[in-house]
Amino acid sequence: MKPVMVLLKKAESNMEEGNSKMEIKILQTEEVPKAVQLARGVFEYCLRNTINEAQLIESFYTYVREENIRQLMETQKLTIWAAYDEQNNMVAVSGMQSEGHITLLYVMPYYQRRGYGKKLLLTMREYAREKLELAQVTVNAMPAWTASYFAKNKFKAVQNPQSVPYVFMHAKTVESTDYPKKEIPTAAILATSLGGLAICTAIAIAFIMQLL
Repeated sequence: MKPVMVLLKKAESNMEEGNSKMEIKILQTEEVPKAVQLARGVFEYCLRNTINEAQLIESFYTYVREENIRQLMETQKLTIWAAYDEQNNMVAVSGMQSEGHITLLYVMPYYQRRGYGKKLLLTMREYAREKLELAQVTVNAMPAWTASYFAKNKFKAVQNPQSVPYVFMHAKTVESTDYPKKEIPTAAILATSLGGLAICTAIAIAFIMQLL
């Protein structure tokens, strides 16, 4: 499997969260080039110089290629969201695999500390609950100092081997009214009330993607 890199930069702006209107949409395949350009731009401007391992940098560029992202989307292995400002400019992107593992989260520097990353994380947690029926989502926070950002957004760290350059974290999924819930057939409800239906709940356990 491809390595997972979720990279953030310490915000340069001192503006408080929530000052801008925003719209979150699931990305369409025709918008992939713009999303890839945004992700690469944030990585190169904000983060590349903070990563010493050449292999990790190469892994990022291998994963964030238009053809790779498009293929993952078309095979429903990856869902990408884009955040737009009040002028309908794409200013942030995020991505999550069908297993609930977050692989992308990039916010343009000027729009950091304005709630875009927070809203994207919440949107993915809601989607994972309502659409993927998962109990939790996971992320590899890298560089490791980004773990504090995820911690502020309800993610908890799991003890990692000292040799890995990231912090593995997880968060519970949350319910949302934005995604329609599946209707339970009346017959099933009746059977449950009569004690004639046994319900088994499967808990989705997220996995750690191995670095190359």
